[in-house]
Amino acid sequence: MKNPDAKSRRSFIKNSVTGGAVLSTVPITGFGLSGKSTSKPTKIHEPAPRIPCSIYMASNLDTDFETRVRNISNQITLLKDLQGQSQLEALNQADIHFGQIKKEQFGQTKNLSWVQSVSAGVEHQLYPEFKDSEVVLTNAKGCYAPAIAEHTIGLLFSLTRQIGSQVRRMSEHQWGGSGDQIEMKNLTMGIVGFGGIGRQVARRARAMDMRILAADIQGFYKEQIGDICDELYHISEGGLEDLLEQSDVVVCAAPHTPVSEGMFGEKQFERMKSGAYFINVSRGKLVDTDALQAALESGHLAGAGLDVTNPEPLPAEHPLWDFENVTITSHISGRSQHSWERLQAVFVENVNRYINGQPLINTVDKEAGF
Repeated sequence: MKNPDAKSRRSFIKNSVTGGAVLSTVPITGFGLSGKSTSKPTKIHEPAPRIPCSIYMASNLDTDFETRVRNISNQITLLKDLQGQSQLEALNQADIHFGQIKKEQFGQTKNLSWVQSVSAGVEHQLYPEFKDSEVVLTNAKGCYAPAIAEHTIGLLFSLTRQIGSQVRRMSEHQWGGSGDQIEMKNLTMGIVGFGGIGRQVARRARAMDMRILAADIQGFYKEQIGDICDELYHISEGGLEDLLEQSDVVVCAAPHTPVSEGMFGEKQFERMKSGAYFINVSRGKLVDTDALQAALESGHLAGAGLDVTNPEPLPAEHPLWDFENVTITSHISGRSQHSWERLQAVFVENVNRYINGQPLINTVDKEAGF
């Protein structure tokens, strides 16, 4: 139930759920000590099922995934394609909300306990009323990461292999090339934000024989990252600066939070190596666009690949559109034939977990913003 004043219970909820983007769990029974025990076995109480329950469908599922949800229990009601008074009654009734819930809609809910975001970034969802409630938020972490990682490499190739400038010449029916193409082999890529997207980017960059550095606000140990990263820095301990100074390519894959907003400004671009490339596939508001433009105009940066901009969409008259060494795409990096399927699979798994009283996957820390 929604209760803005009960923050202590919100902390309990936050600590009782998992945050990994996984679609299955590992049973804990195989990790006990060997040998016989003389103590009495502890009786495990199964959590009480949370049914019947109603799901408000702000976004629709494909037919196959909708069938999977219905097959979980005949006591699940899907509230969809509603308008007017019927929509208000559905919001009032719903226990679960699939898709973004706007501030005014959130104020109309009474039974809501969980929202499944259809995006990985959730900054638009964390308005004060929602953030201060007990309603759990899960996101699409990891669902779009493979597509975004491939797009990242595509943006990089458009710059390092001069593909972007060659495509521009196609419209003019001009044959001509540049001798400035470079290989990725032995160059250093620095990835800022080493979550699902960052790690997928690292895997692909590693295949190109690049040295991989990463900086994150969270600490990781070696077993969590394997061999896809050569050095991992903590941002709060000067890690961002260390990464910028060493990297030939800097990839922004960090989430948009109050802490990360504007993290790439004049000082950060000045700290980057002369001739480095900057790629942003996260959120435009992490970057001071004027500072980026200045770094490009001065020649300090060799180029930039932007799937997101600040402001977004980028105004038609903005100078960046005309930079030969800039490739801009329209916030499309997460799209693929598999991305939406992954998100729907996460939701179906979470519905099953929810009605059985189990921890949800991809749970967002509303205080941290991701």
